[in-house]
Amino acid sequence: MDANANVFMVLTICVTCTWFERISILVILLNCITLGMYQPCVDDTCLKPRCKILQIFDDIIFAFFALEMTIKMVAMGMCGKNTYLADSWNRLDFFIVLAGLLEYVMHVENLNLTAIRTIRVLRPLRAINRIPSMRILVMLLLDTLPMLGNVLLLCFFVFFIFGIIGVQLWEGILRQRCTLERPEGMIYPIT
Repeated sequence: MDANANVFMVLTICVTCTWFERISILVILLNCITLGMYQPCVDDTCLKPRCKILQIFDDIIFAFFALEMTIKMVAMGMCGKNTYLADSWNRLDFFIVLAGLLEYVMHVENLNLTAIRTIRVLRPLRAINRIPSMRILVMLLLDTLPMLGNVLLLCFFVFFIFGIIGVQLWEGILRQRCTLERPEGMIYPIT
């Protein structure tokens, strides 16, 4: 066998290894913790040690996600049937990594990258792809969304009808009933 076949075989074994998935879940949990600790209004300039440590963790997490994506692309192939980008969850992972890469490439002093940084919040969605039962639940929820639209329409119709009935039954009865009588000579402050 040549060297390329050996590398391909090692990467395929790495991708199918259960420890690889466990480490990915651990990094996703670490990402959730660091996202929860980040304070965008306080850490805008990132001068405090806490912010710098969180930035280092974010860099390590991004490097892991990019390395994981690269390994899977090499092992599974990039485009075509039964490849990495054939699965919609892997496309989401690809989009998240590309958005993170765009943030690092466009790191300019006077450029506000807040919109690109908000894509970091999508990183925990990568856990959906790792846990099969959660993936089934999310797909089921997405499949039921059109039916929920009909339920929301029915609820709106019922609330609308009861609103009309309430206006017709109690029109003007409660008007000026919940106000205080102002004593003579009392002046309210201007707001």
